[in-house]
Amino acid sequence: MSAKKHVNVFIVEDNEVYAKILQGFIITHFPEVKTKIFSVGETCLMELHHNPNIVIMDYYLNSKYGEAQNGLEIIKRIKDHDLKTNIIVLSAQDKYNVVLEAIKQYNCFYVQKGEEAFNKLEHLINNFILLGQSVQGSA
Repeated sequence: MSAKKHVNVFIVEDNEVYAKILQGFIITHFPEVKTKIFSVGETCLMELHHNPNIVIMDYYLNSKYGEAQNGLEIIKRIKDHDLKTNIIVLSAQDKYNVVLEAIKQYNCFYVQKGEEAFNKLEHLINNFILLGQSVQGSA
């Protein structure tokens, strides 16, 4: 697969080890993609001027910093900046009403952390790169 355009992926994850593993996975499968890791959503928001094509984010972002905003608040602010940004909520979130709100209201995808998560992410990222657009739904 070769991407002709510059693709920028932001990873918003407060578990530093998980974030690094995810970044390594993306770099291995998509070497042309640039990635950047943020431990809280607020720092990601400060970098939106770099216009990420894809934001992969955890829902709970306050394990390290108790005052950090949750994923839904950050998603809203990212979409306020650019509606075309593809957002994948990668979380162990089991409150599906919250997940459904993100999917419906903000046109996000949800991937549950677990055994198949990286395979699903690879599929979504590949589709975003090839199609150059997002498709509403859940993975």
